[in-house]
Amino acid sequence: MSPENLPSFALAFSQSKTRGNKRNATTAMSSFLPPPSPPRGVGATLLLLLAAALLPDSAHAILPTAAIDVFLPDTAASNAITLFASQASFGGSVARFDQRYHHFEEAGSSGKSRIDGVGVVPAFPPENDAYLCNESEEWADYSSNGSNGKKNVEYLRSALLVPRGQCSFEHKALSAQRLGASAIIIYGTMGSRYSLNYTNSTDDGSTNDAKTREGYTRDDVLWPHDKLDYDCDFGRAMIPKTTLGSSLDFLKMPGGYNPQNDAMLMGTSENNLCVKYDDTEGDDKSFVGSCNSQRCLVTGRNSSDDGGDNLKYEACCAWDFHVWLYADASIPKDAEDVTIPAVFVTMGEAAELLDLVRGAQDGGGDPVVMSIYQRYRPEYNVSAVLIWAFGVFVAWIASYHSSLDIRRVSKAIVVQREMLANIGRDGGGGGSRQGEQQRRGGSHQQQSARPRSRSNSPSSASNGENANGDGGGALEMASNASTTNERANGNGQERTIYREESAEAAAVVTQNVAPRYHDEEALELTSAHALGFVVMASTSLLVLFFFKIYNVVKIMYAFGCSGAFAQIVVHPGLTYLSQRLRWERPLKPMKWLSEEAATREALRGGCKGRCLNCLWSFFGPVSPVDMAAVVLSYGVGAAWLYVAFTVPHPDTIALYWIVQDVFGVCMCMLFLETIKLNAIKVGAVLLVVAFFYDIFFVFVTPLLTKHGESIMVNVATSGGPPKADPSWCEKYPFASECKGGDPLPMLFAIPRIGDYQGGCSMLGLGDIVLPGLLLSFASRYDESKRLIGLVSGGSGRVPNNACPDSGRSGAPHSKSSSPLCFLCCCCRGGYFGPVVVAYAIGLLMANAAVYIMEMGQPALLYLVPCCLGTMMYMGHRAGELNDLWEGPSVIRAADRLMYGESRVENAEEDCVVEEGGGERLLEDGMSNEEGAVEAVMT
Repeated sequence: MSPENLPSFALAFSQSKTRGNKRNATTAMSSFLPPPSPPRGVGATLLLLLAAALLPDSAHAILPTAAIDVFLPDTAASNAITLFASQASFGGSVARFDQRYHHFEEAGSSGKSRIDGVGVVPAFPPENDAYLCNESEEWADYSSNGSNGKKNVEYLRSALLVPRGQCSFEHKALSAQRLGASAIIIYGTMGSRYSLNYTNSTDDGSTNDAKTREGYTRDDVLWPHDKLDYDCDFGRAMIPKTTLGSSLDFLKMPGGYNPQNDAMLMGTSENNLCVKYDDTEGDDKSFVGSCNSQRCLVTGRNSSDDGGDNLKYEACCAWDFHVWLYADASIPKDAEDVTIPAVFVTMGEAAELLDLVRGAQDGGGDPVVMSIYQRYRPEYNVSAVLIWAFGVFVAWIASYHSSLDIRRVSKAIVVQREMLANIGRDGGGGGSRQGEQQRRGGSHQQQSARPRSRSNSPSSASNGENANGDGGGALEMASNASTTNERANGNGQERTIYREESAEAAAVVTQNVAPRYHDEEALELTSAHALGFVVMASTSLLVLFFFKIYNVVKIMYAFGCSGAFAQIVVHPGLTYLSQRLRWERPLKPMKWLSEEAATREALRGGCKGRCLNCLWSFFGPVSPVDMAAVVLSYGVGAAWLYVAFTVPHPDTIALYWIVQDVFGVCMCMLFLETIKLNAIKVGAVLLVVAFFYDIFFVFVTPLLTKHGESIMVNVATSGGPPKADPSWCEKYPFASECKGGDPLPMLFAIPRIGDYQGGCSMLGLGDIVLPGLLLSFASRYDESKRLIGLVSGGSGRVPNNACPDSGRSGAPHSKSSSPLCFLCCCCRGGYFGPVVVAYAIGLLMANAAVYIMEMGQPALLYLVPCCLGTMMYMGHRAGELNDLWEGPSVIRAADRLMYGESRVENAEEDCVVEEGGGERLLEDGMSNEEGAVEAVMT
């Protein structure tokens, strides 16, 4: 269960950084890099979600939890006719799904099974007790000692088909059990919706009681209830009094309703009086088209067209749904317990079942055989595996994407080296390479590297060479391509930082830090942010719990994620498509919104000038691709929001939850790209605080709330399950008391596959982004090491010191004795690979705990120890824990190299002065880089 389904994240996520959109989307890519590729991670996400959507999903109404297989004579099990049925709160349980063919296994299609309800033949109640209610009225005794007991051997191993009405469900089941039946199937009837007011009966001098004596009038009829039994909005008819009086009988005893009325109140032909006298409101509506049950009930209301001479009776569309067979509290507790299974089928299903049974009886052959069993539900749903795999994938791709800038530069350096090596081989060696080097060095001296803006990160350019804001060390390194790059330390000494060839790499760095569509301000987390998280998250969660403003969260999620969707998927995709098709115009800023046009119109004055100047100040240069990305993205968000507000339980619609999950992926990627963690110390505070916050709101709050509700689970499911009866909500899903139970759109959701009861496997966005901050830190740390090593002339390979005996003695891939090396990529991929594997293990433990404990689990309870513990253990093994704890200097070095400034907000200078006065700007980042030691020391 998600611990962070909170609007605080929605607020943070939805702060789409408009100032960053000023950057020109047409900025040329480096000559060393191929054309940009579309976002592969999100593409793979779409394929995964589409595959889940295409898997079979047989979700039906909640109530029919049982099924009845009807086997016609000489029919194989695979050709059974299946009907759905609801079960009872009393009596025995129906057979398990895997026991439904037990009678076939024992003695063939006509054999008998020892399991109640399996391999039974249908039977009807005694002729004088059609409703099986005589025993409840003490008119009969079906017990073994009763007067009728010895006559009921014929009911052994049978399922009694009994109409609803005239007595309680449990009384019917008890009588069927005493008759010797193996099960009872109660079916819906229209007659069960009518009754008589027996209190108005007077003694007629006969021996009959109030339920059998004659003399009742239509004024004594208790008519069906509006909305509960019928709804005129789905079909209405006005039947003339003359027709009603001559055709329909509501006073036949016992019970009042004559079953022969059914033929004149059901069907689609004009034999159905409701079709013949259709009065459904609406020009395009009719009783046949509006009433799904094709049955109607006379409501007892009437109207007169001419003052009473032409009286008409109203009839409306009858509901036909499954009902829950509730127990009868009037039965004494010391009475015989019902042990046979009891189920209920609707009027429509009963008509089909009765036709099959009577058809077999009329044929004179073998009777039909039935099996009553529980409908199939997977014990372990595949959606739980999918949500686990999806969560691991999103955490990996979002964290991996957060170090994209560093990876792009490293790739450019490698490509440039290969090009220069080829030039050296083709042009005669060093002379050509030196000429190319000088040419590139000279060209880059004319470039101006624009530092990337960082919010809450004060400039660390306190040294003289960075004071002019020209991009810092990267550009200065490029200007000295033919000599070594030297820098004065605090003692007035000089030392060599780079080889001569490192200036080429530094120039490539400057060229490849190209602004992208969503380049903008970033936030460095501090311990204060971590402590503030628990305050904001708790406040938001409590506000949602008490005020139930879930629609506000949906609106924030839709529009906040639409911006992320534009930046992560739509704009890069449109840019890639335009470049592939060589369409230059869509990538160029529109002239009417240029700085010159805005300034010119502003000088002229007037409303147009003020509007253009305001638009320019807010958006900057806008290209047709920018506008198309915004329109498409927010159009998708608006469509998603429309479905969320107009469709009950929209999570059952594949397009809805796919869009929600894609939005969540984009939001996670944008979050981890914007929010940065540069020290394990801050991450430890944040994750430990979230750890206890998660446990408190999942496990402790049920002990504090009035109804024992978990606040986290309640909010995650939009207020918990509906308060109304399921049968009522099936009729009126938009009723206020039927709202709730839908996952709050601050999480990933995949519907349970093959589960007729529906539901979703859920994973909160907080379970991705909070551990993802640590994964992102590991990814950036590994890539920073690789970049600094490449700039220093090394190979860029980053072995992990947590496996110290790996790669020694000339065996770079030898097996390590470290217990962590069972994790993939442990000894050859730095920290990121093992931490991702640890995340996968922690999330798997959380999913397993859901099944074992049969309740929602706080995922951070398992994720925090796995991820944080793995990172710290590996740092300890590598001897890098202190550096990781306080903030690795290699990350600051990579930031200064790329952007001309440090991302660490408390950095006062770009060099770290250690004991003895030794300056170590890049030494930490290169300590693991093969062949780079000589370039570090003076």
